[in-house]
Amino acid sequence: MTYRIVLATLCGIIYLAMAVPAGEQPTTSPITFNTNFESGSLGKIEVLGETHFRCAVRGECNFMGRNRQASWYYFRMDNVRDREITLELTDLVGEYNNKPGAIAVREGTLPVFSYDNQTWQHFESSGWDKENSRLILRFRPARDTIWIAHIQPYTTRDLDRLLDSLRGSPYLRTEVIGKSAGGRDLLLLTVTDFAQPDAAKKSVWLMARQHSWETGGSFACEGALRFILSDAPEARQLRERVVFKFLPMADPDGVVRGGVRFNANGYDVNRHWDEVDLRDPKMLERMPEIWYLKKAIVHYARAEKPIDLLVYLHNEESNDWISAPPVEDAVFARRVQRFFDLLMAETMFDGKKGPVSRPDSLSGTSYALYQAAKVPAVLMELKVMRNERLGRYPTAADRLEFGKGLIRCMARAVLEE
Repeated sequence: MTYRIVLATLCGIIYLAMAVPAGEQPTTSPITFNTNFESGSLGKIEVLGETHFRCAVRGECNFMGRNRQASWYYFRMDNVRDREITLELTDLVGEYNNKPGAIAVREGTLPVFSYDNQTWQHFESSGWDKENSRLILRFRPARDTIWIAHIQPYTTRDLDRLLDSLRGSPYLRTEVIGKSAGGRDLLLLTVTDFAQPDAAKKSVWLMARQHSWETGGSFACEGALRFILSDAPEARQLRERVVFKFLPMADPDGVVRGGVRFNANGYDVNRHWDEVDLRDPKMLERMPEIWYLKKAIVHYARAEKPIDLLVYLHNEESNDWISAPPVEDAVFARRVQRFFDLLMAETMFDGKKGPVSRPDSLSGTSYALYQAAKVPAVLMELKVMRNERLGRYPTAADRLEFGKGLIRCMARAVLEE
């Protein structure tokens, strides 16, 4: 039988209506796709059959139309119960650092799914079409509605729920330090024992979601916050000796729109830190996220107290690693090595080699902060693919637990000098 396909889109909902010959009725309702919710994202859909679809990943380019990244998809399908579904995810090849051919989603990538948009799990398997660079999913949903994403989403609403649950803690102070390009709040959270003077305390900072798709950083940040604000004896002791600063969502606009790694004006929030002059209003207009984050960090380091360690969290597909900028600073180098050793000893961190010094840090966050205020800033990448130490693909629950260990390791790395 030949199907005539009718596509209509309304408010992010893609309706796929299949016409049938007169006198015949379809046995099931047509499958629909929906991205009309926070962080939702999917590109063009090609219908290959009643339950077979070719779905392009939308991706995102920078302000020059370059460096397209296709690392994020998040959508809902309805009318799928007990149907043998085949999805081909396409348009995955992009560009990284102006070098064409980069591809994040690839062989070995296992997307996640949920029947309630709250509890997520990995698909059992995925296929890979090497010739056409397509990820293929075949599955039979047990319920009528299913959500699918690259990794488990973490939205601004999730952050709001977290902060609501923590509100009232005597050890937490929340500040709005600026607005994003879209007018959303940029938050700075301070955790410490405010009854104890700060003068003798160390200071550590944790930042997440410079790239909006990298939700693993948000789960780790939440785990860190929940632990350090808890009644655990070690948490109480650390609050007495350390000022903890959290920048939990560096690009809220990207998170809301289902972006990848660029702010609303097309600027990468983990680049351009060296370009952003805090005296230049043009920089504030183009890159307010970087401008306000940099201002908060540099002002604190110059006017209040030295920052002993800053970690900014990212995700990539296949490796756990940390890097520091290529600067001659023996104290910084020892601190980073001690931090790495603690991570390997006490967490699921699956680093295959020690800290690295990357030349591209010259255009990123680390080097700019070190040059501006001698801030020892460390990039941390947490992989999406299989973690050999866990023996499986990491979940959101794993990230939450990792966050608890992460903040402990950060504090110990500076306290045990």
